[in-house]
Amino acid sequence: MRKFIVLLLVLTVAAAGGWWAMRSTSSDVAARVNNVEFPVAAVELFVAVAKQNKPDITRREVLDGLIENHLFATELPHTEHAEEGSGNVTYSRDTLTENELFKIIRSVYSGSIEAALITLGAKQVKDLYVTPVLIDADVLTPLLSVRPGLYPVMTDDQLQAAKNLVVVRFRNADGSEQDVTLADIYTRQNIQLKVQLHNMNMGFLEQATSQVVATLFAINWFQTQSGLSVESVTAVERMVAERMQKEETLHALGMMQDIHDDNPKLRALAESVSKDEINVYYQQHKDQFQRVEKVRARHIQLASQEKADEVFRALKEGLEFSSAVTQFSQAQDKDAPVPGDLGWIERADRHTHWLRSLAFVQPLQRASAPFRSPGAADSNVVWEIVFLDEKVMGYQPPDSEGVRYEASKAIAREKLLAEFDGVKKELWQGADIQYNQVWLGSEHGERASDE
Repeated sequence: MRKFIVLLLVLTVAAAGGWWAMRSTSSDVAARVNNVEFPVAAVELFVAVAKQNKPDITRREVLDGLIENHLFATELPHTEHAEEGSGNVTYSRDTLTENELFKIIRSVYSGSIEAALITLGAKQVKDLYVTPVLIDADVLTPLLSVRPGLYPVMTDDQLQAAKNLVVVRFRNADGSEQDVTLADIYTRQNIQLKVQLHNMNMGFLEQATSQVVATLFAINWFQTQSGLSVESVTAVERMVAERMQKEETLHALGMMQDIHDDNPKLRALAESVSKDEINVYYQQHKDQFQRVEKVRARHIQLASQEKADEVFRALKEGLEFSSAVTQFSQAQDKDAPVPGDLGWIERADRHTHWLRSLAFVQPLQRASAPFRSPGAADSNVVWEIVFLDEKVMGYQPPDSEGVRYEASKAIAREKLLAEFDGVKKELWQGADIQYNQVWLGSEHGERASDE
């Protein structure tokens, strides 16, 4: 799934090659999509970024990724996203887009931006400041004090006042000066970072101010000093925004989520999966539902951490486990026919004692690190080293809750993938796309990173 998501951001499916028109366009335009131009200079910037991670990527792959972003962003409705960001748990769309643009600019033009700083006599971002950072608590407290709540945020009145409160003025790359207001800083933070401001963390305020200035300076340099035309700069900014809008659309389609993201569409689809579908999936992917049924293990019981570490070092240096049991274990089973034998531990018995639980999860044929027994009384504490001799594997029952949960999620993802592929195909088929075949046919002369 993760690989699929990454590919969505840059590439498109190669099999889509027959879905669109392939007419030529003017020499300074890489492609024209529904009369929207993709300037060569703008696209080459994204090619340079992509090649930093995948040197063999082609212009066509990058261009098709940008076109796909455009189609998703402009042809499909996308979810509402608060622009101010004053009440968001995450960052606002504007902030996410600005941060992405900053990363692209920095990755390609970092050397030129450093040179621009030096030209201005600045060794670091703070050297660009025309005024000191405002860290006056008496001035800031009325704007940053909030009522208790789940998500403490500025009121509308406070935010309006923050737009008029200049925190710092700095010099831009083109020689102009620019103000950074408290609102500029505040609306660029997520809720956790806003809390730092509400707590009057002046160190964080200075750090956040520096980051905002660095971002604005780089964007100003890109807009005025990079050598790109106004049209190309505007196109780059549009393409970045379209990528972020596409990600929002994919979220709405249920296509992008991580372990912490409760995706309503994925959850609803998973809940609608039938028992028959789960049974079919189980039979086709049975290896995914393997589990340990029972293990046979031995152990060494020791009285102190120091002794346990000593024995463990000896085992790593080649001492046989059975010899270590006989020489060092203080448990009565050291003299058993199989020294230190814990016997077979069935799955149903693995939680009846902490040592059985420990043995059940160990790798085969390898001495475990020493584990301290539970309990606070020092007189009863021991250290155990476990060695797993055998492991018998089985499968989760097809009607178990674990199978239902994992299989229904996997089936739901497959359905979402099929839905996404259908939507994508319709977008490509409905688009009027003209390519610059001369530019696509020449892979030399591309913009290079100046890092």
